[in-house]
Amino acid sequence: MLSRSAPSEDQWLLVVAGIILCAVIATNLVSLGLDHLTYTLLNANWEFSWSHDADTLALALGACTAVTAAWRPTAHRRLWAVTAVVLALFVLDELSSLHAQIGAASVDKLLYAPILAALVAAVWRLSAGTAERRLAVWGIATLLVSFAMHVAGLHLLRPIGYFTWLYQIGVGFKSGTELAGLILLVSALWQLAARDRAQPALAS
Repeated sequence: MLSRSAPSEDQWLLVVAGIILCAVIATNLVSLGLDHLTYTLLNANWEFSWSHDADTLALALGACTAVTAAWRPTAHRRLWAVTAVVLALFVLDELSSLHAQIGAASVDKLLYAPILAALVAAVWRLSAGTAERRLAVWGIATLLVSFAMHVAGLHLLRPIGYFTWLYQIGVGFKSGTELAGLILLVSALWQLAARDRAQPALAS
């Protein structure tokens, strides 16, 4: 009788990302039900909610990982540098008032499209031919779903009312997919950086 293989690290990360997504939706609904979204720590649409703070932390970890990898003279040094710059820009955006100002209108989120495209292209090339490609693809796909929710999804739900359960599930889904995607993407970057560290550095 064949025994089942143990879940891989990637599978566990996908499970964690799924739990995080559900947690963001659930805490946002708790805020809606208990105090009509007054408690901003649980309000997923608030710029300083727990999920947005976790986004900032994940982006900072990803940026530090990319900077460290870009510091080494490897074949992927330029790609790591691009990744570091993009993630650092997102960190600054999260920490500034610009994030809330751009978020005031859904269509304004399209301003992030070129930066996000640069990140996707860099990570896609970094993960080419590696075991981390699958995790990177999951992270990218989840972030793109979140981006679509930021740009169009919530706009389409707005007519049903901001303080409705369905709209706030959409808000939680938007923020939850962003955090889940970052967890997956940063995990892939961490593994890719470890792979680069294991390879001999290029001669200067």
